[in-house]
Amino acid sequence: MAQTEVRGRVWRVLGWLLCLTLFALAAALGLLTLGLLASISGGGPLWLRSLGALVLPLAQGAGVTHWGGVAQALALMGLTSTLAAAAAYVKPRL
Repeated sequence: MAQTEVRGRVWRVLGWLLCLTLFALAAALGLLTLGLLASISGGGPLWLRSLGALVLPLAQGAGVTHWGGVAQALALMGLTSTLAAAAAYVKPRL
């Protein structure tokens, strides 16, 4: 019985690590999305528009530079919300 308790705790720790990793990725993508939207509008603060400049290398790597800025921002919004939903789904129950 003690071995199953240890396995349960290991799975719980791994679940929390996965949850926190997914949440951190969602937060980073959320900041990049805000930066991209600020750089599109041109009215945001400089630090936020600087974050938007970081999206260009990511878009080149993904091969979506031919998309418009708004389409890239919408795609980032969708990916961000998918990662946040995945983080909420894998969160271990207390």
